[in-house]
Formats: sequence, C-alpha cells, structure tokens
Amino acid sequence: MLFDDEEVMGKDVVRSYVITGGRTQPQETVIDLKFETRVEVRMDTNVPLQFERLDIARYVKSEQVISVAEISAALGLPILTTQVLVSDLVACDVLHAHDTLDSEIDVSSLSDIRAAILSL
Repeated sequence: MLFDDEEVMGKDVVRSYVITGGRTQPQETVIDLKFETRVEVRMDTNVPLQFERLDIARYVKSEQVISVAEISAALGLPILTTQVLVSDLVACDVLHAHDTLDSEIDVSSLSDIRAAILSL
C-alpha cells in the first residue's frame, strides 16, 4: 500500500536521477559551486538547452545575478539537483559563477558585534 507522500517522493527521486544523469555532485571542472554561489547568464551563448536547464537559464537571465539556493527555491527543484544542473550550465559557458569567498570571523569580532547589539 502506498500513501500519496511516498508515491510523490519516489517520482521526485527518479526524476532527479534522470535529470542529472545519475550524478550527485557538480562537475569537477567548475569552481567549488556552493549553495550560496551566485551565478549570472553569459551574454554570448548559443548553446541549445532543454527542460530544466532552459528553465534555469531563463530564470537567471530574468533575475540578473542569483544564488544556486534561490534558483532551487524559485523553480521547485531539489537543491542538489539544482547544483548539478547549474554546474553543467557553468561548464558549457551558459552561466558564469562568481567565486564564493571563504571568510571566517574571529572570536573578538563576534564579541564586538555582540557587545554592540547588547548596547542597543
């Protein structure tokens, strides 16, 4: 016996597998594509796209610069599926991914921020 939720979940898993060709990680040739990585459409691109990849390219074009997580939420795609598809689009020069800076805040900075907030 299947419940409605189980049936839908199964279809989503199979659909994601088909869309990404079974991959669960972005292509290695692309920069370290994180959920917060912002992407934009390249102007000079004539790559034929279909289905979800076309939807992503159109959405990014309408939004100018947007993160992978925002694309996922807006298009209703699983985040890992979106990450793989966006990496495909970056690899074929449809999208340009901006480097995500890895920055760490030291404890003293956090203490200063906390003190400033508490003084409000």
